[in-house]
Amino acid sequence: MKELKIGERYTWDEVKEAYPGMWIRMSECNLTIGSGIIDGILIGVYNDDESINVEIKMLSEKSNDKLRRTAFDMGIGVIDCLNAEMEVRNEP
Repeated sequence: MKELKIGERYTWDEVKEAYPGMWIRMSECNLTIGSGIIDGILIGVYNDDESINVEIKMLSEKSNDKLRRTAFDMGIGVIDCLNAEMEVRNEP
């Protein structure tokens, strides 16, 4: 696994490749229309157990940083779009 330097600007693709399945905190991000990260300054890399504490810290700091997971395992879904509807049906 290639390690990236904290405090340096990277593209989201570089971060995903270096840290698969990890939570990434980035600041000063350039975003897509749907709020996906194009690039940003790497602030930290976290596992699943650490991510909730990082999110709480970011909320208490009123941070504009982004905390995103580089990959999602089976059973986890993410919609990255402006107008989305989700519907659950119990049909045979």
